[in-house]
Amino acid sequence: MKTLEERLRKFRDTRDWDKFHNPKDLAVSISVEAAELLEVFQWRSEGAPIDDEVKKALESEVADVFSYLILLCDKTGIDLIEATHEKIDRNEKRFPAASSRGVAKPEEKL
Repeated sequence: MKTLEERLRKFRDTRDWDKFHNPKDLAVSISVEAAELLEVFQWRSEGAPIDDEVKKALESEVADVFSYLILLCDKTGIDLIEATHEKIDRNEKRFPAASSRGVAKPEEKL
């Protein structure tokens, strides 16, 4: 992960783009790229197979979302891996397996 962060920083910095990478604009970029990810599925029937062309489009869009997310975390000092572990810990308490298994929208344990 650190190697990827460093590579993204180098890519950004050699183009002098850091000045455009404030938290708000990075969050907006994540949203835009997530919409492009969703667009890959627009007008496809439910359960349509993921062929090589669709997979290539998905790879490109998930990479964009992930890259901007890494840059946002870097800019704001968030450890993405640690934050994700903490979120899973909270969700394990909020949605116990016994009452949530197989339920699309389980009752939240407060």
